[in-house]
Amino acid sequence: MKSATIILFGLTLIVNNIFSQPLPKKPSRSEVGSYNQANLVKIDLGVTKTKVLEVMGGIQKIQTYVHTTFLTKKESIIINNPFGRDFKTDTAGQTMEVLWYYTSTNKADSAAIIKAEETPIILEKNAVVGMGWDFYEEYAKRKGITIEER
Repeated sequence: MKSATIILFGLTLIVNNIFSQPLPKKPSRSEVGSYNQANLVKIDLGVTKTKVLEVMGGIQKIQTYVHTTFLTKKESIIINNPFGRDFKTDTAGQTMEVLWYYTSTNKADSAAIIKAEETPIILEKNAVVGMGWDFYEEYAKRKGITIEER
């Protein structure tokens, strides 16, 4: 029984390492977006905010870089992870928290990062109830919460 548990634990570690995507040392904006997208799929409904932060790589400031054939240089963009955080109160007086993560890899054409380039993770009572724009818009409508547009 002990050996089966050890083998199962070892396999879990191997699978985790295969599917985890490390953030490169000098990431581009699209690499940060891909990193966050890969981590989002590891978040389950009901997990705590602490677990979300852990899965998403912690609270960090990520300097981005532009890579060309001959040169890698700092970009003027520093991406906070999470990028932002909002608190909203519904019509029943219940408060929810929204953590925003930069995930867009196709709109990185300007210096400013806009909401449409971010993915919301919605928490109620410190637990994930959903994520993504479609869920957030439907959830806000159901709860009577005004939210910003994409």
